[in-house]
Amino acid sequence: MAEVSVPQCGQVCKYAVLSRPMSKSRGEFIAIGALAALSVVFWFPCVVGGKVPVAAQYQSWMQPWRGDQGPMSANRQWDSLLWDSVAQFYPWRLLLHRAVHSNQLPLWSPYQYCGYPIVGNGQLGLFYPPNWLLVFLNPHKFLGISLALHFFLAGLFTFCFCRLLRLSILASLFAALAFSYGGFMITWAELPSLINTVTWLPGALVGLELIIGGKNRWGTVLAAVCLGLALLAGHMQIAAYVWLTAAVYGLVRLAFGRTGVLPAPEADGREARHTAWRGLWPMVGAAALGLALGMGQLLPTVELGNLSPRGGQKPTLAGWEFQQQRALKPVELATFVAPNALGTPARGNYRGISYSEHCGFAGISTLMLVLLAVVWRRDRWSCGFAIAILVVLSMSMAGTVAELVYFAVPKLGLTGSFSRLLCVYTLCVAVLAALGLDHLMSKVAGSHGRRRVLATIVGLILIVVLLGELWPWGREFLPLTPAERVYPTTEAIRQIQQHWGPQDRVLTITPKANWSLVHTPQALLPPNSATVYGYYSVQGYDSLSVKNYFDFARKLEGGEPAPIENGNMMLLEDYESGLLHDAAVKWIVSPVPIESEEIRLQWQGEGVYLYEKSAPLRVWAMARPGSDVFENQATITSESLNSIEMRIEHDWEGPAWVHDTYYPGWRAFIDGEPTDIETYRDVFRQVRVPQGEHPVFMAYYPATVLCGLFISLIAVSILVGLLMRRGINNAP
Repeated sequence: MAEVSVPQCGQVCKYAVLSRPMSKSRGEFIAIGALAALSVVFWFPCVVGGKVPVAAQYQSWMQPWRGDQGPMSANRQWDSLLWDSVAQFYPWRLLLHRAVHSNQLPLWSPYQYCGYPIVGNGQLGLFYPPNWLLVFLNPHKFLGISLALHFFLAGLFTFCFCRLLRLSILASLFAALAFSYGGFMITWAELPSLINTVTWLPGALVGLELIIGGKNRWGTVLAAVCLGLALLAGHMQIAAYVWLTAAVYGLVRLAFGRTGVLPAPEADGREARHTAWRGLWPMVGAAALGLALGMGQLLPTVELGNLSPRGGQKPTLAGWEFQQQRALKPVELATFVAPNALGTPARGNYRGISYSEHCGFAGISTLMLVLLAVVWRRDRWSCGFAIAILVVLSMSMAGTVAELVYFAVPKLGLTGSFSRLLCVYTLCVAVLAALGLDHLMSKVAGSHGRRRVLATIVGLILIVVLLGELWPWGREFLPLTPAERVYPTTEAIRQIQQHWGPQDRVLTITPKANWSLVHTPQALLPPNSATVYGYYSVQGYDSLSVKNYFDFARKLEGGEPAPIENGNMMLLEDYESGLLHDAAVKWIVSPVPIESEEIRLQWQGEGVYLYEKSAPLRVWAMARPGSDVFENQATITSESLNSIEMRIEHDWEGPAWVHDTYYPGWRAFIDGEPTDIETYRDVFRQVRVPQGEHPVFMAYYPATVLCGLFISLIAVSILVGLLMRRGINNAP
């Protein structure tokens, strides 16, 4: 059959509709348009309605916001993962927005941990192209628009994948909706790095199917781009799942040949398998290009991971027991049929710790079609996806396969619970349901043209039923917050901003004992609030931090600086520690009065007490050695996220101290000439300055970022070169 002609803007979809009549091509574009419209409608409150997809309801229970506006949504149950939407992702997106508007790349953040390499935090998504919309949009608008975009892309790729499996338009549309509005996408929506990463999984499978079908150039480009963007999106655990799933799928498809893909081969099974194995090298090329494309983010993340407290961690029996504790439990399988069977945080009656970690709901209609496909269809496709579902469920429940992966695959088992494999489960269930629906519609239609209308009606009814199951539940679950209630500025915050200066830091006290996984913590200005309000803090909240600073915090506290319930959060509360002097802490914010001769109360209100203490400035240089006079001879003349410029006057050749975290990649220049940076007290920086007055400049130029971006640019050049080649059907 002759190839159909479609608009150039639909090139990717063009190969999902090869060898089909024009009417079907139009139907496909109608289905894609429906996916786009549904995405906008679902996220309409965020796109144009003034709502922000972050759980600031929890924030309103904490000081000082509670005293200013009072708590919202009293019935909303505390969920520590949803809390991350406002505690981590909103501050990170705001930092990126502010940085690009001041013509900076936020490689370093001075606001947390006495400074740390935030570029190594992949979840910032600095090099992820969709995040560049923050150049034009503030985070309030961006977060909703980004979700609408990624929900559409997830549905589009799933639709194209099912079409390449030669499924009907309605069956493919059903799969797209089941995946993009299923349990994983909905319950993790407010943690954008996970959604951004998993979106590219069906896209990678589309690329692999194009390669299997002989469309090597387009398949290689699409698979490489999707695999690379999964790395750039920033959630390395989900990216690993995307890569592993794509690798397993590609190898299985090579083993079974081209049967079932478009265009349909005319060779027998043996010849088809032989032909399919010709796609091995394009797949290898796609993997290599995808890895190269992601290097801009991968290299700094690996560096920070190795230099973080997690860097020396290895699989242990205790770690595996923890994995088993956090795994999906058999009783929770009931929620795959009835999502609120064990309660829901939206109604305040959920019985578990994290609803999102164990939600695999994709609709009862979806499960019925899955059963139909397995029992009635019984071909290699239905059996293959059924086996994949069983394997993924076993791993999510910490079964034998998960145990082997935990101890055998370096670092993967240390990144988080295996229950997050439910992203793969949801995709497999959606595709298997599409196989079942396609089979049902073909049986209803039979060989009579008039019955095809009945088959279409059956498909449309099931799609409406699916939306009726997923949308109301998703709407109820998602906490959306009015933009003005996300990090509002209160009088207490204004007082902190007015008293604080760039030469000193702030300690906000939240007792670690107050932090909880089961109820809203009695917290005061959680750590990453400093990023939002623009003051420098000695604390922070990130999955990766610098090990030497973490060790310093452990000494400061005389114990672990993180609460037991959340090892990624640093909460310091020993306001009498002498090491606060080294960290240049001048301001202490407390929820209760403090009795100490070394600190002075400056302001109180809204349940907040602001104290001042004596402390050295961040940049310090002594006037004379061996003297009791400690006159500071250093001043900051300018500062940006990634650099600091000082003027230091010395009566002698000696050290100048910068009480910011030392990390590889910082470079120093005195009078324009490079000089060495040394560590001070094993955690801060110092340089040796000659006698006299000298300008000292420090800048963060990490080799991992420069090298990674260079490799990524090479990959982009190769991909562009492949796209510019003439002829769409070139074989290797």
